[in-house]
Amino acid sequence: MFKIFKLKDKSKRLINILAFRDLFIQQKFILFSAGALFWLVVIAAIGLVSLFEMNAKSQKMADIIVPQEKIANIVLRKLRGASISSHKIVIYSDSESINSNYIKGKNRLVDCRNYLNISLVGGNVMDYSRGTEQPFNDFAVAPLADHEKRKFVEQLISNINRLERLMDELVAAKLEKIGKSDALLNKLLEYDNLTRDIIVEVNSFAINIDKEWRKFTDIIQTRLVLSITLISLAFVISIMLSFFFGVLIARSLSRPVTAIIEEIKNLSSGEINLTKKLDVASKDELGILSSEFNKLMDSIERITSFKKMIEEDESPEDIYERLGKAFINDLELGNCVIYEVSNSKNNMTIVYPPEAEETEMHCKKEILLNCDLCRAKRSGHMISSSVHPAICRYYAEKSDDIYYCIPFIIGGNVGGVVQFVCGKRGICDITGIDKKISRARQYIAEAQPVLEAKRLMRTLKESTLKDPMTDLYNRRFIEEAYENLVAGILRRGINLGIMICDLDYFKQTNDAYGHDVGDRVLREAARNIKRSVRKSDLVIRFGGEEFLVILVDITHGDSEKIAEKIRKTLEAAKVQVAGSYIQKTISIGISEIPADTHNFWEAIKFADVALYRAKGTGRNKVVRFTSDMWAEEKY
Repeated sequence: MFKIFKLKDKSKRLINILAFRDLFIQQKFILFSAGALFWLVVIAAIGLVSLFEMNAKSQKMADIIVPQEKIANIVLRKLRGASISSHKIVIYSDSESINSNYIKGKNRLVDCRNYLNISLVGGNVMDYSRGTEQPFNDFAVAPLADHEKRKFVEQLISNINRLERLMDELVAAKLEKIGKSDALLNKLLEYDNLTRDIIVEVNSFAINIDKEWRKFTDIIQTRLVLSITLISLAFVISIMLSFFFGVLIARSLSRPVTAIIEEIKNLSSGEINLTKKLDVASKDELGILSSEFNKLMDSIERITSFKKMIEEDESPEDIYERLGKAFINDLELGNCVIYEVSNSKNNMTIVYPPEAEETEMHCKKEILLNCDLCRAKRSGHMISSSVHPAICRYYAEKSDDIYYCIPFIIGGNVGGVVQFVCGKRGICDITGIDKKISRARQYIAEAQPVLEAKRLMRTLKESTLKDPMTDLYNRRFIEEAYENLVAGILRRGINLGIMICDLDYFKQTNDAYGHDVGDRVLREAARNIKRSVRKSDLVIRFGGEEFLVILVDITHGDSEKIAEKIRKTLEAAKVQVAGSYIQKTISIGISEIPADTHNFWEAIKFADVALYRAKGTGRNKVVRFTSDMWAEEKY
C-alpha cells in the first residue's frame, strides 16, 4: 500500500512538470504546442550531431591506429629479413657474399629505424621490397600522442641501433677470420636474441593497437545503436505524451483552485484540521498561494502543540529548555540566552542554556545582582540594537553587534528576559532575523501564562520544603528525596556521605544575646556550611541548631576532609554583635553509605551517634562512626 501511495505522489509531480502549472492558461497551451515541436526538433538535431561526431571520431581513430599497426607489421618483416642476412654473413665464406648480405641487412635495419621515427613525428611511408626494390604500400602516419607509446617506440629505436652495431661487429669478426669460431657464433647468438626480443615487443605493440582499435570499434557501434534506439523511442513517446498531457493541463487548473477555496472556507468557520495540508506542488500563483497557506497552518499547529507540551511539563526549567530548543531548532536562532527574574530578590539568573556560565554572558555581570539594570526588564519592552546600536550600556560585547532582548510578563511583572544575538552589523540579515523574532515572540506569548502557573506551583512547593530563616531544605525535603539518592549511589557504585552538624553551646548564645542574635548565628552557620561544600551536595536544617549535610558521589575518606573544612570555616567565622563579635564552634558526626549501611535512616542514626561521641569528648571536632559505637544488632 505504501508503494502505491509513493507511486501516486511521483506521478503527480511528473504531471505538474509536464502540465506547465507555473504559467497562465493561454501561455500554457501556446508554449505546450511550441515546446512539443521545439523539443522534437532538438532531439532529432542532437541525434544527427551525435551520429556525425561519432563517425568523425571513428575516422580520426582509424587515421591514427591503422597506420601505426601497418608500421609495426613492416618493422617485423624488415627485422626478419635482417636476421636472415646476419645468418648468411656467418654461413658464406667469400667476401663478396658477406658484404652483399651485410649491406642488405644494414639497409633493412635503417628502414626499421626510419619507419619508427616517422611513427613518432608523423609523415608519409613508402614501403618497398629490398629484394625487388619495388614499392607496394604508400600511406600517411599521424604522430603518436600517447606518452607511454612514444617511450616504447623510442626504446625500439634504441634496440635497432644496438642491432646495427652488432651487425657491424659480426661482419668485422667474420672478415678478420673467415670461418666459424666461438666468438663469431656468440655474436650471432647475441644478435638473434636481441632480434627475438624486439620482434616480441613489436608483436605485443601491434596486438595492443589491434585490441585498442577493436575496443573502440565496439564502443562506436554500441553508441550508434543506442543513439538510434533512443531517438526513435523519444519520437514515439513525445507523440503519445502530446495527446495525453494536453488533457491534463485543463484538469490541473481547476483542482487546486477548488482545494484552496474549500480550505479557506473551513478556516473561516473554525473547522479546519491543522495537520491537513494542501497538495499543490506547482510553482505558479496557485502553488505559491498553497505553500503560504500551508506555512500558516504549520505555524499555528507548531505553536498550538508547543503550548500543549509545556502545559504537561513538570517545572519552569523544563519550559525554559523547551523554549530554547524551539528557538534553535524551529527558528534557527542559535545564539540565545534566557534569564529568569526574581523580583523578590531583585536579581536574575541564566536558566538557558542550562550549562551556561556567567563568563559566557553577552551582558555585564551586574545585571545578575541587580536586575533593574537590564533595560528590557526595567522597561518591560523589547530592546533592539538594529536601529539604535548603543541602546543598552550593559551589553558587554562589541558595540556593532545586533541583539534583541524580549521580556516576558509573569503576574503583571517582568518575569524573565530572552536575549538573541544575531552577530556583527553588516553580516547579520536584519530582514530575516526580524521575521524570526516576530515568531519567537509568539512562542513567548504562549509560554507566559504556563510559566506563571508553573512558577507559582514551584514557589508553593519550595515554601513547604525549605526553612524560611536559613533558606535551606528542611526535613520534609529529605524524606521525599532520600530513596532516589540512595538508589542512585548504589547503582553507580560510589559513596554517599552523611554528616550531622551541631553548633556547640548554642542555647547559651540564645540565653546571653537573645533569639535575634541566635537566628543570625544560624543563618551565618548555614551560609558557611553551604560555602564549604559543592553545589551538588545538600545542606538541610535538620532541627534547631542541627544541620544535615549529604555529600553526593564521593570516594571513601572524603567525608572527613570536607567535615574538617566545615569545622575550620565555622571556627574562624565572626558574627557581629552590638559593636563586638562572637565565634561559634561546631561538632560533626559522620557515616557513609554503603560503607556503614545501606539504610539511609540507619546511616543518619550512626552519624548522630558519632556526633554524640564528638560532643562527649570535648566538642569542636569531627568524629567518624565506627562499628564499636553501636552495640545493638539492628537499627
